Amino acid sequence: MSDELPTELWRRAPAFAGEAPSILLVDDEPTVLQTLSHQLGGNYRVVTAPDGLTALDALDRHGPFAAIVSDMRMPGMDGIELLEQVRLRHPEISRVLHTAQADLSSAISAINEGQVFRFLCKPCPTRELRGTVRDAVEHHRLVTAEREILDKTLRTSLQALFGCLELASPQAFARAGRIRDLVGELCRELGLSNVWEIEVAAMASQLGAVTLPPSVLQKLDRGLPLPDDEQKMIDAMPGITARLLGDVPMLEDVVEIVRGLQPADGGEPHAPVRPSGPMVPVAIDVLRAAIEFEAFASRDVAAENAVAVLEERGGYDAEVLAALRRARGVTAPQETVRPFRVGELEVGMRIAEDVVAVNGPVLIGRGLLVTEMLLERLTNYKHIVQIVEPIWAAVPGTSVSAPPAVPVPRSAVAA
Repeated sequence: MSDELPTELWRRAPAFAGEAPSILLVDDEPTVLQTLSHQLGGNYRVVTAPDGLTALDALDRHGPFAAIVSDMRMPGMDGIELLEQVRLRHPEISRVLHTAQADLSSAISAINEGQVFRFLCKPCPTRELRGTVRDAVEHHRLVTAEREILDKTLRTSLQALFGCLELASPQAFARAGRIRDLVGELCRELGLSNVWEIEVAAMASQLGAVTLPPSVLQKLDRGLPLPDDEQKMIDAMPGITARLLGDVPMLEDVVEIVRGLQPADGGEPHAPVRPSGPMVPVAIDVLRAAIEFEAFASRDVAAENAVAVLEERGGYDAEVLAALRRARGVTAPQETVRPFRVGELEVGMRIAEDVVAVNGPVLIGRGLLVTEMLLERLTNYKHIVQIVEPIWAAVPGTSVSAPPAVPVPRSAVAA
C-alpha cells in the first residue's frame, strides 16, 4: 500500500502559523479604524477594511486570521451579515461585533444565534478591547488545535479505510484514484480552492464496490453497460458509503456529496438530509462528470467523443463540461454525437465509441466511417450475438434530425 495516499487525499489549507496572530478590523469610519489599530497593533498583525466586501476580499488575500472585529452599521453589508459570511467561509475565525449602544438588541440576537463570539460597545475602553480580542484569539487557538487533532485522526482513519479498499478490491481502488485525479484537475480548471472534501468523496464513491460480485465489478471497471439487476447494485454504492461514513466527524459534506450521486426513485439525485456547505452542489456536479468520463475512458473511448456524449445526454453542468474539455485538451465538436440503434445508423456517420457485445468483445472499433458494408456487418452481428445498444455515432453537420430517444446505459452513477 502506498504511503503517499494521505497526502494525495488531504489538501486542506494549513492552520494559522504566523509569529503574531492576525486581526481583521472592519469599520466605515477611518478614525475608528485608526484608533483600533493603535490599541491592538502592539500585539497583533492588524489588517483593516472599510466595508464588508473589502473585508471578505482581505480574508482571502491576507489571511489566515485569528479574529475579526466588525462594526455593526456599514453601507452595503452590515456587521451581522458580514460575520455570517465569515462564519460560512472561515468558521474557525473568532467573530467580534463592535456596535453602538442603540444596536445592543441586534448584537444580543447575533450572539444567541451563534453568529458571533462576543460584542463590544462603542466607545470601548482599551483594556476591555484588548481583553476581548485576547479571548477571541485564544478561542481561535483552541478551535484550531482541536481541528488539527481531528484532522490527524481523520487522516489516519481514511488511510486505513481506503487501504482496506485496496486490499479488498485493487480494481475499485485504482478506479477511485483515477476519478480523484480527474476531480482534482477539474477543480483547478474551475478555480475551486480547499476542495479536500471533493477529493475524499471521489475516493469514497467507490467504497461500495466491495459488495459487488466479481463479474459485476469487472464490468464496472471496463465501463460496460449493465442489466437492470446489476445496475441496481451500482446505484446502491453511494448509499453504502453514506452509511459507512455517516457518523464520522468532519465528513458531513463528504457524505452529502456521495449521497447526491445516488439516483432517487425518479432518477434524480437525492436531496441533502442535513444542512450542507455551499460547495456541495458544485462538488456533486464535478464528481458525477468525472465518474461518467472515467467509464468512457475505461472503454478507451476518445476524450472528445466521451465529452460529446455527456453533452448530448444532458443533466451535466455546462461549466463543468467546459472544464473537462480544457483538462483533456478537447476542442469544440465539429460533429454531433448521438445514440442510435443498429437499424437507425446511416452511411456517412462515424462510430464514436467501440461497438461491443454484451459479453465484452469489441466488434467494431471507434472512429470507423459507417458504410454499406459496415451496416451489413452490424446487422449480421446482431443476429449472432447481443450487441450493446445504443451505439453512439457522430453525425456530420447540423442538418440531420435527432433520432428517437433510446435508453442510455449508466455506469457507476446515474446521469
